[in-house]
Amino acid sequence: MFDNNYMYKFIEDICNDIGPRESGTEQEILAGNKVESELKKFCDETHQESYISSPHAFLGGIRYGALIVFIAGVFFWVSLLGDLSIINLNPIFDVLFLILAVILIAVTISYFILEVMKYHETFDFLFPKRSSNNIIGTINPKNDIKNTVIFSAHHDSAFEFNTFYYLKRFGQIIINIGYFGIAIIFVAIMMKLIFFFLSIEQPILFLVFGIIFIFFIPIILVYIFFHSYKAVLGAFDNLSGVAILLGIAKFLSDNKNNAEIFPKHTRVRLVSFAGEESGLRGAKRYVTEHYDELVSNKTTVVNMDSIAKKDFIVILNKESGIGATHDPIVFEPLLDIAENLNLNAKLLALPFGATDGAVFSKRNIPAASIGGLNLKEELAPYYHTRNDIPAVIEKEALGQFAQVCVSYLKFIDNQN
Repeated sequence: MFDNNYMYKFIEDICNDIGPRESGTEQEILAGNKVESELKKFCDETHQESYISSPHAFLGGIRYGALIVFIAGVFFWVSLLGDLSIINLNPIFDVLFLILAVILIAVTISYFILEVMKYHETFDFLFPKRSSNNIIGTINPKNDIKNTVIFSAHHDSAFEFNTFYYLKRFGQIIINIGYFGIAIIFVAIMMKLIFFFLSIEQPILFLVFGIIFIFFIPIILVYIFFHSYKAVLGAFDNLSGVAILLGIAKFLSDNKNNAEIFPKHTRVRLVSFAGEESGLRGAKRYVTEHYDELVSNKTTVVNMDSIAKKDFIVILNKESGIGATHDPIVFEPLLDIAENLNLNAKLLALPFGATDGAVFSKRNIPAASIGGLNLKEELAPYYHTRNDIPAVIEKEALGQFAQVCVSYLKFIDNQN
């Protein structure tokens, strides 16, 4: 069956020989080279596709956004102190401070919504550009090609999320409270500005808002230190997925003459994306570059992200934050396959964040993502923390996920 030892050793080798792989760095490129060298052993063709992006734009603005919110709050308080006659403030400066506060928070909210939550590249022009490489391996079927299945994962690793490492699940809750806090502050400043032009005085009301802002200052500090600029090893997220790509390739190569296993009419593409942790940059470039080909080749996509425990699989039917809904023609067969393999399978929506699979689904390419991360019910201690090391991965889990993928491939191929 599947060579679990081979897959696990690949994870160990990358962690030991290359280490953390921040998006757009030499380590990410070296990991991609290693992936391609392994795929060459099993595939009919391999290649790399280079692209340019601004990886720090995705999360790099969070601390600046938090500082901007703090400055806006200070402007609000200066205006409030003038209303309370604690300081002598010229009305021109009063309105100027409020307008500046509105602009600052509007920019911050735009960044969080467009760049962090929706994965647009609106603010990328403010950050330096770097080069990354997607890795593609192709295995052709025995007979003529009638469709294509892509199995994908990503080989870059994330910055450590300080809030998750030090505050655990509470850190995740604080992030959500922070969004609510920014909304309250924005509404308060807008109300104060409107009341100023209407000559309505409500100093007590805005004093209450000001006190609320003070209580939110610790959360602003959490945002400032939300993540470090030190990447984690990323064995679980997501060398596990890449290792399974290699395990699939090796299995198909070993069974090339087995008509029961090797595809007859379905081309297999094994794609290891760069830049997932920097906002799905690699997957977005790939889909844009190959969109017409993906459609004309009747492509379906199974993306793998974050596998650790055996006998358990999460199949995503939607990714709510980015607004992606996966296709039932992909996730329903995957669910049936997992259940037939006696895996504890959960069909879930991803509550925050996104996977490379979402990029395909948003462009109406049939796709779904599978993994071992249930963010709806728990926050694994190794998710985006220094604890993401090879030891958290159970070898049997790699083989089980590879089996799900190969069974899906057989399901698709039998439809031809």
